[in-house]
Amino acid sequence: MDAQRKPSFASAIGLLVAIFIIFAVGIGLLNYPVEFTLICITIVTSIYAGYYGGSWSAVMNVLVGKIKDAVPAILLLLSIGMLIGSWMVSGTIPQMVYYGLAVINPAYLYLTAFLVTVCISTFTGTSWGTAGTIGVALMAVASAMEVSLPITAGAVISGAYFGDKLSPLSDTTNMAAIAAGADLYQSIRNMLYTSLPAFVLACIGFYLLGNHLSGGSSAQMATIAVMKSSLSSLFWLNPLLLSPALLVFYGAIKKWDSVIVLVASSLFGLLLSLVFQNIPLADMVNAVINGFKSEMLPGLQTLTMDEATAKNINVLLNRGGMYSMVGPIVVMLCAFVFASALDVSGALAVILERLVKKLNTITRTLLATMITSSVLVACTGNAVISFFIVKSMYDPCYKEKKLHMVNMSRAMESGATLLEGLFPWTISGMFMAKTLGVATLDYAPFVLFNLCCLLMAVLYAILPRWTNFGTRFETAEAHSQA
Repeated sequence: MDAQRKPSFASAIGLLVAIFIIFAVGIGLLNYPVEFTLICITIVTSIYAGYYGGSWSAVMNVLVGKIKDAVPAILLLLSIGMLIGSWMVSGTIPQMVYYGLAVINPAYLYLTAFLVTVCISTFTGTSWGTAGTIGVALMAVASAMEVSLPITAGAVISGAYFGDKLSPLSDTTNMAAIAAGADLYQSIRNMLYTSLPAFVLACIGFYLLGNHLSGGSSAQMATIAVMKSSLSSLFWLNPLLLSPALLVFYGAIKKWDSVIVLVASSLFGLLLSLVFQNIPLADMVNAVINGFKSEMLPGLQTLTMDEATAKNINVLLNRGGMYSMVGPIVVMLCAFVFASALDVSGALAVILERLVKKLNTITRTLLATMITSSVLVACTGNAVISFFIVKSMYDPCYKEKKLHMVNMSRAMESGATLLEGLFPWTISGMFMAKTLGVATLDYAPFVLFNLCCLLMAVLYAILPRWTNFGTRFETAEAHSQA
């Protein structure tokens, strides 16, 4: 076979344009599965690589290296699925939701909605689950009080994405760290630079937006009361059920191995379910492997609930299990094959030769990472896909400047994860609009945490012109040189 030839700059740009078009049409217009779209662009990219002398065996060699590096991450994702199933069957997550509902204060509905969803999403690691459960109850309260539904939806989504960005249980948080090649907990700590100021600004904003509201009547609180009553009837709720969650966060503080901590917390949750919940052992094991189902609860058949409450209970409880992580793992593997073909094609290397000359500062590199992540998530509708493409594009720039990969992880989360739910055509945007009953463009101006976090990320990208505060380098020598 002939030696591999170097693509021209025009053909390399043409390949990227073709990839973006396939993403936009396949996912955005035709609503095809992400996996199928990735397979299509992998075929196109592989043909392109073959035209310039690249071989399929070369793609496989690159893929083997990527999968080898990703094995710990795959184990982590499976452990998270196991953990969520265990926390459901033990009553740990229902206990968190119950406490969250208990502290809702209609006099400060917007601020309360934000703080409650922050707590729930941080412990559960899911923005969709938080919005689909607590968020639905909060929207019902807001409707009964006749207050602004777009602002309430903005507060719910803001809190939901706080946990989706910072929780060690979040799939996007894990995927961003995996794609960037950064340690999960180091990545989370680095995101605190932008998230904590954004959290404070969001609290101030929601307080000012809602300081004119008055307390709700008992009738207006009926939705929350029914949800609390249903949870307490289905589970034996008590503070001890929070101990598996405390174990995870203690392990994070002590920097213990993530997989070991998550598995230990899962087994602890199963032990608590044996003690406190009247659920057969076979169902407990099934919840850990295949996911928890509300039908496993003996009291469900005797509990009288209206249709809306029953739906909310099912949305809250039916989740978790190791097999629930098969989907994200398959997407990750498909993304790895595509990224491997893209590496072998040489197209990114050609573009980066031009791009690196322009990205001659830390500020430009970080801003380019955020902008590219935003454009990709707008085109593909999926933040995870954008993570792996951005990694392939900008990895040489970060290595050249000795920037630690936690900076890339934070920039990708700021540009992709936080904005994914603000585009009406993305899956997250459609889910939030449908679940909360508010159009995407109506709630978008009030998703204060996401918007403030993006602004803080831009600020930290500009700061290196004067100070490197908030920017991490591979070595102390690299920091001093910068």
